[in-house]
Amino acid sequence: MERISIMRNDWWKTILSACLILAVTGWGGLTAGEVAKEEQIAAEQPTRPEGPMQGKRFDMGPEQMEQMLARIRETNPQKADELVRLREKDPEAFRAELRNVMREQFARRMKEQTGEPMPGVPGRGAEPWMGHGGSFPEMNPEMMRERMQERSDEYLKCLRENYPDEAAKLEQLKKDNPEQYMRALMISGKKYGRICQAVKDDPNLAKVLKQQMELKDKRAQLLKQIKAATDEKQKKALTAELEQVVGQQFDLIVKRKQMGYEDLAKKLEELKKEVDQRKAEVEKWKGADFKKQQVKQRVDELVSETEKFEWEN
Repeated sequence: MERISIMRNDWWKTILSACLILAVTGWGGLTAGEVAKEEQIAAEQPTRPEGPMQGKRFDMGPEQMEQMLARIRETNPQKADELVRLREKDPEAFRAELRNVMREQFARRMKEQTGEPMPGVPGRGAEPWMGHGGSFPEMNPEMMRERMQERSDEYLKCLRENYPDEAAKLEQLKKDNPEQYMRALMISGKKYGRICQAVKDDPNLAKVLKQQMELKDKRAQLLKQIKAATDEKQKKALTAELEQVVGQQFDLIVKRKQMGYEDLAKKLEELKKEVDQRKAEVEKWKGADFKKQQVKQRVDELVSETEKFEWEN
């Protein structure tokens, strides 16, 4: 029993670490358009308790379920429709199937990031961290630890350069309480991970994301001050300031949409070039002379291969 408990704890740590990779890196490379989509479903998910999983499942709220369905619909509209029908027919079966589908999507993301499969996927049934339906030998723990360490080091480096106070807080927590450090790192990754990824992929996008975060914090402070204000004159001044902040937020939303449009237009232009190249290639291959030349060359290759003189036995 003690061995099983240790395995559960180790696997839970692996799950946390894998989540950390995805949170910190923003699920891979970013473009302005892709970030906008990701942010629609970036709400906080219910957290699990400390210690072993104890076989419990945690309920998802309607908002989380809708977010998950939206993500599934992006890659598999047919499956999303099946889930919607299942929800109307059998809500409990719907929840179970939704978890399974999201677990498989998580596994694919994890494999993209680490090159390693996630135990228990694509198999269905018991949770992999419970020791059933999982295939622990598929994992290469040492490789995963190395890659996760690289990711976290890279993330902390970004924080030191862009948000030194956050970096200092995490590094101090890492010394004082390693377990709390991992949880804090995941929470930090949700807040700053997209910015750090954008710093590498698209500095212009990173600049906008930073401004959005600053305005969001400022908006929260103003709202708090407005609620606490007792003087009407002061409340009116704070409200006017809030209006300016919201206006700046709107401008950044428009800027993000413009960047997403430009990113999509660039991809479309590249796709058009590829289409033209493919079309020219097809037209060339349709030519009778080209066909005759290629067929003769292939026949010569086949004949020379079968009649090749063998000097060595």
